[in-house]
Amino acid sequence: MEILLAVGIGVGLASVAGVRAFLPLLLALVLASFGYFEPSASFLDAIGGWEGIGVVVPFAALAVLEIVLDKIKAVERTFNILMVPARAISGALLAAALAPGAGLMLWLVVGGVIAGAVAVLKVLLRPPAKGTSSGVSTPFLSLIEDLVGLIGGAIAFFVPFLPVLLVAFLLFFFSRIRKRRGRKFGGLRILGD
Repeated sequence: MEILLAVGIGVGLASVAGVRAFLPLLLALVLASFGYFEPSASFLDAIGGWEGIGVVVPFAALAVLEIVLDKIKAVERTFNILMVPARAISGALLAAALAPGAGLMLWLVVGGVIAGAVAVLKVLLRPPAKGTSSGVSTPFLSLIEDLVGLIGGAIAFFVPFLPVLLVAFLLFFFSRIRKRRGRKFGGLRILGD
């Protein structure tokens, strides 16, 4: 049962890391600093120990920077494309921190693939920042991503696979908005979806 729990938390955190790279990593660091969970021994050996609360400050600054840059219409598309590798690395680290057993490399790959896939889908499905058509602006979409990152990262430790559903709903929401904007500007509505 412990293995299933660790896998669920790792997969949930990796999926949320595909949306926001530093926010779930920051939450995991804070919870580990306060003793709510213990990173796996193989992960601690690989990174050379756990420094505690001192490592939280740079990740907090990176999380704030990521949140702010994603709300700026002029740079959000390029920023999200450039963040795909950082999100994949964050997902790999989160999955490896909770890796059951000694398969650290396997969990690095699994977490990286999950977070990378979510990050790529997010770039492809998030509607471009052409304005506020369909009633949804870029800052609002970014705020929803912030909430998914914060809530998904927090509940992953208590309800392991639920963050995957939050991320799936977010991606579905993006695809519906993109489709709706395409209909609005892509021709006659009578032609259908």
